[in-house]
Amino acid sequence: MFIDARTIDKDFIIQTDVCIAGAGVAGITLAHEFTNAGFETCIVESGGFKPDKATQSLYYGENVGLPYYPLDTARGRFFAGTAHYWGVKLPVQGMGVRLRPLDPIDFEKRAWVPHSGWPFDKSHIDPFYERAQRFLGIGPYTYESHDWADPASRPEFPFVGGRVKTTMFQFARREIFFKDFRNEIDRAQSIKTLLHGNVIDVETSETGETVTGFRVACLDGKKFKVRAKLYILAMGGLEVPRLLLLSNTVWKAGVGNANDLVGRFFMEHPHLWTGHFVPSNPSVSNAMGLYEVYRINGTHVMGKITIDEKTLREEKLLNWVTSIHPDFHLSYNHYLCHNTLGVNSYRELKKGFLNLKKIPPNLLTHVKNVLVDGKSIGRAAYRKIRGTFKRDFERNKHVAVCWLNPMVEQAPNPDSRVVLGEERDALGQRRINLDWRLTSLDTYTFTRAQEVLDEELRRANLGYLIIHTRADQVPRNVHGGWHHMGTTRMNTDPKRGVVDEHCRVHGVNNLFVAGASVFPTSGYANPVLTTVALVMRLADHVKHLLASGES
Repeated sequence: MFIDARTIDKDFIIQTDVCIAGAGVAGITLAHEFTNAGFETCIVESGGFKPDKATQSLYYGENVGLPYYPLDTARGRFFAGTAHYWGVKLPVQGMGVRLRPLDPIDFEKRAWVPHSGWPFDKSHIDPFYERAQRFLGIGPYTYESHDWADPASRPEFPFVGGRVKTTMFQFARREIFFKDFRNEIDRAQSIKTLLHGNVIDVETSETGETVTGFRVACLDGKKFKVRAKLYILAMGGLEVPRLLLLSNTVWKAGVGNANDLVGRFFMEHPHLWTGHFVPSNPSVSNAMGLYEVYRINGTHVMGKITIDEKTLREEKLLNWVTSIHPDFHLSYNHYLCHNTLGVNSYRELKKGFLNLKKIPPNLLTHVKNVLVDGKSIGRAAYRKIRGTFKRDFERNKHVAVCWLNPMVEQAPNPDSRVVLGEERDALGQRRINLDWRLTSLDTYTFTRAQEVLDEELRRANLGYLIIHTRADQVPRNVHGGWHHMGTTRMNTDPKRGVVDEHCRVHGVNNLFVAGASVFPTSGYANPVLTTVALVMRLADHVKHLLASGES
């Protein structure tokens, strides 16, 4: 059932078995798992069923690192949270979210990725992924391209080198969280969801080893407490560390922050619109049906291109994937000028005479190519003068040049972090400063992954890439996906993580964290499916603790 927290008497104490802070994807998944569990659950949600400016303004903060979205726009502070913002248009069923599990390599401790490694491997979480698939109403637990491709109508790109491959994403409806599960929670007698209540403090015993209550405040000034046996923070990767840092009555640096790890290792999935794929001929361009969102056997899916695991190891890359998006406003013939004999010979002559100060090999051949292919050189020069893609030379609608939209794993970085700022919100709480930072491994991966793809496209005679990024430079247009991860990372060693392998905060026996903030590494996949799987795993653990009397 739903209760307006503003109707609760001032200083009242609510008693329950489990208290969950936050009713986003993680909180709602927990509620679903606890519906018939035989104990009482109380959820405290800051907002109502619709957004309002006063509540949303509690998310204001300052970006002090890489440019990022205004922090009040990157999250939804109301029931079902950012699920409302999932915006992939599905051909049949409205809007959705792309889903896939992390890859096995994402769970490994990789020598070339500092601070990598989960407490368990992917096989451990596979059963929870399968449960998450059913919970989200998507298809079978397979993401191999051959299980979804149709050689006749939606073929895979025939890569021949084994270094890159096609992988799949599935899509779930966003409405399941704020419609389907809202009704389920409303009917559940064992679950009370308090709307318009903000958890502002995690109170602990004098030793700090046990949480004794959540202090809750409403924007109208009313305050009360919730006391439980077990407590779960499910407020997202920015608000969970904020609350832990603010809760410093006993833990002077904040609850769970004895080793200065709360808020560190903030990760996003760097997104880019960058580079262009120029198909070799119309048959390649017209065979991209697998790489757009389509529906098969009741499930929406989409193919993307990724780097093979063996190649990731050889090249020492982070995990990387890209979608491809035909853009018929870009002229195919315009890009044919880039790799003609004349243009390539001109480059060799320029490199030899201007850069190396020596006569290049095959001088006469290069001069002949330049003289014969002046038209392509002129096109290339014109494009150089006008800037990147400012004008089409010819509009050929039969072969589409494609944008790449890569989504990249971010290397864990302790200097990429959430800290408390000096400004305060309407509840008197210090707001956050977000210091998002990338490393040289991130920027290297942006470019080297494209170079590998370019090599394999050429090898398979599928076309080539025009690459715009540099391996030593953060792209100007890099942005995130509202995927806030890593700020309460998981590790069995309290000197390396905020929570243990069961998502329990180190040093506190009855406080847990649910959500992507516990991810030690991010992979490239949207965090929703892994979040739901981990939350189900946590729910099983909580049910075991309560049933066994260990709580």
